[in-house]
Amino acid sequence: MNILIIGNGFDLAHDLPTKYEHFLKYVDAFKRFADICKQESIKAAWEVANEEDKKFILHFSNLYEHDKKIYEEIETLLSNNVWIDYFGEVYKSRCALGKDGWIDFESEISRIIQALDQARFTILEEINQGHKRGKMTQQQLNILSPIFGKPGISRDSIEFDENAVGYRKVRFITDLNRLTRCLEIYLRNYVEEITPKVKLPDIDKLNVHCVLSFNYTHTYKKFYDTDKSSKIKYDYIHGETRADSTVDDCNLILGIDEYLEGTAKNRDNEFIQFKKFYQRIYKKTGCKYVDWINSIAQFPSGYGKNGDAIHNVYIMGHSLDITDKDILSSLINMKGTKTTIFYHSQATLGNQISNLVKVLGEDELIAKVHGENASIVLQKQKEPISIEH
Repeated sequence: MNILIIGNGFDLAHDLPTKYEHFLKYVDAFKRFADICKQESIKAAWEVANEEDKKFILHFSNLYEHDKKIYEEIETLLSNNVWIDYFGEVYKSRCALGKDGWIDFESEISRIIQALDQARFTILEEINQGHKRGKMTQQQLNILSPIFGKPGISRDSIEFDENAVGYRKVRFITDLNRLTRCLEIYLRNYVEEITPKVKLPDIDKLNVHCVLSFNYTHTYKKFYDTDKSSKIKYDYIHGETRADSTVDDCNLILGIDEYLEGTAKNRDNEFIQFKKFYQRIYKKTGCKYVDWINSIAQFPSGYGKNGDAIHNVYIMGHSLDITDKDILSSLINMKGTKTTIFYHSQATLGNQISNLVKVLGEDELIAKVHGENASIVLQKQKEPISIEH
């Protein structure tokens, strides 16, 4: 069995705008051009627009004219959304400082939720001491005040009742679901309408039986799985874009990793809705890769007559981050399996090796990359090939 694992680098290699910063540009463009589309003053905007904005103007005007339901849904999802507003400000501040504008939604969400969780105990402690209301620490407030819309305020200027954190938790999860649905619309209605102009030769030649995708998009299925007779199995571990989704049943996973330790992980579920493992269960994205592993375990392990592995795992466009340790290690450690990890630059290779140490352990990694029958191969990926449609 041959399993292909793909991460966001796979979509980016096809020049698809799937970074969070790309989504924020889309959101910003919608806000700027919403009135233009309604007032039918597109021509004037077009004359002064750059190439990227022209693409957005065409897209939004087409939505407004031919798919108004989606257009109006975007308006609703963006309206007064604390996460959208917060991420937008973070993005703008990074750009203003001359940084690349890179932003990691999940890291930012985790930072906010952990601070809110800690603030819950800080406030209740003061209330339990006889105060009518409680205060956060200045450190907690420094993290949370920007998303409250009051950046830079002093802890002495604001107090909270015992329901304050619970109220904000409900608001944050509601707006996170709205953000996630808006992200799905962006990917489904904008990104997936783009036809890649290149193909990856390393991937194109593979005989793939199963695809484990950490992406929300269907890039491999649409542009590589073109043989109608093929029976490739797919596992979209973080959910996938769908045409008929709503904010209530969107199955995209956008959350955080577990930050509690010890017995607290099982005892304290106050912010469980924000955690990925909960969302996977709640949204029923499944873990089909487990069935693949069990299926492989039933076949003889080892190498074939020509020294070829009976089973192969190919990894393309994934950073091998420790947050996916359980999934990656279970696949890489399968008996009789050879894992080929593609990298596109020396910098990427360095990061992947560093992350592999965290996933497998130093001794295990060394053992797997050396020897005649090394079970991990790090391979420089070939340059993309231009294609015509």
